[in-house]
Amino acid sequence: MRLFIRDGQRMLLTDTGQVMVLDVRRALRLLFDAFESARAKPRFRERDQVLTISVLPSFAARWLVPRLPEFQTLEPDLSISVRPTAALAVMDGRDGVDLAIRYGPGRWPGLEAVPLLAGTLFPVCSPAYRNQHNIQAPADLLGLRLLRCPRQKWANWFAAAGLQEVEPSLGSSYDDASLLVQAAIDGQGVALARAAHVLDDLASGRLVRLFETEVSDEYAWHLVWREPLRCDPLVHARFREWLVNTASSTEIGHLNRV
Repeated sequence: MRLFIRDGQRMLLTDTGQVMVLDVRRALRLLFDAFESARAKPRFRERDQVLTISVLPSFAARWLVPRLPEFQTLEPDLSISVRPTAALAVMDGRDGVDLAIRYGPGRWPGLEAVPLLAGTLFPVCSPAYRNQHNIQAPADLLGLRLLRCPRQKWANWFAAAGLQEVEPSLGSSYDDASLLVQAAIDGQGVALARAAHVLDDLASGRLVRLFETEVSDEYAWHLVWREPLRCDPLVHARFREWLVNTASSTEIGHLNRV
């Protein structure tokens, strides 16, 4: 179904798109309310401790949240409060944030930073979409629906795959990486996705990776915090150690093409 039409330099919603956007907004609102509800729960027992982490919503949904139950099993008396937001936490004791996961160069004045995951990108799609279009070689992508994100350029991957193609200007574009991945899962086209956002979907079979060709982003995900800490240093250190080890095993899984 066609969701957009071009009017000069503008992209306008079709009638179908106008109907769909209402459902999408409701779905996003449910996700927002779920996170807000979790943050608003009554404070924990005296023996419990809480660690507040600020993280991009897409990274929280696709990588961090699915792995937190493992940490809660290891540390049942330590609770994690996740704040999904695109705003940069100051971590100066006033915003209530203990640490954050940021995507960037790893150099932030006044902050300690530890690298977590590299930004590797490659094409993915649903198994049904791959079979329907008989995708076997990079050139087979030409003419297909390529799902886009403004910060993830297809032109770089085309060059790595030996294709002389410019950045596509048609097709659905998603500013949120989690929505981009979901569109690929739903069979709407081929997405150029970051490894950390799709590893679980590849393992489950919801997505398939297309080709060995990949490109490395100049940025990566980092765990950052500011000294002095507002929470128990031992609590902070335990979570940092677990998160770094978990990220390391994720990288190994990616290299083994899980």
